[in-house]
Amino acid sequence: MSSSPWAANFATEKSKCAADVQHLLDKYLQPVVYEVMSELLRREMCEQFAGAYAATQQSDD
Repeated sequence: MSSSPWAANFATEKSKCAADVQHLLDKYLQPVVYEVMSELLRREMCEQFAGAYAATQQSDD
């Protein structure tokens, strides 16, 4: 089974992300951090979906 291209760096990125989140939680109130991160994640997912959808529409043409 072949590993995904992102798999090799996943642990490192996860660690960096956890440190960033902890820094934000130390600096700001927890609900603020969660709300902002939720919004950023929602936007990122929407952009990825829109890109994937556009690609499928182009391949259908």
